[in-house]
Amino acid sequence: MSAAQWLLRAKDRVDFRRLPQLPSAGRWIGVDLAGEDGSRHTRKLLPLLALALIAALGVAVLRIDLIRIRYAMASVVERETELLEEQRALTVRRRQLRDPTELAVQARARGFRPPRQVFVLREPRPEGALPNGVDLEMHVKALPSVAAAPAYDGSQGDWQ
Repeated sequence: MSAAQWLLRAKDRVDFRRLPQLPSAGRWIGVDLAGEDGSRHTRKLLPLLALALIAALGVAVLRIDLIRIRYAMASVVERETELLEEQRALTVRRRQLRDPTELAVQARARGFRPPRQVFVLREPRPEGALPNGVDLEMHVKALPSVAAAPAYDGSQGDWQ
């Protein structure tokens, strides 16, 4: 169907006498362009506008909540980073404190001296290791509680 045929059919369907007459170019002042039908359309759109407003408020509330959660997560991640850094520093400090040379340096700085006498303790005997017929109480009293080592003469050097 061509455009000319379509226009002829459209002319037959539309009653041009019922269309409002537009004022001439000089008479636009004082003309109500909204017309009387505008109030009906506004009443029909009012529930739709209210629904759109409620939906917009819901989206705004969700967005605010999302922003608040992002800030909370950022602060928690920052705190986690601080704690990991503190853990690394404490691990390094623990390794330093366990180092034997560092312990020797700190002992000298605090006035500790090399031992003058070293006591060597025997390993405890397992139960039942006593010879048959020996009284346990008598045996314990007869044994020295600490085995003595040779006296320290200072010739072995300092802490190392």
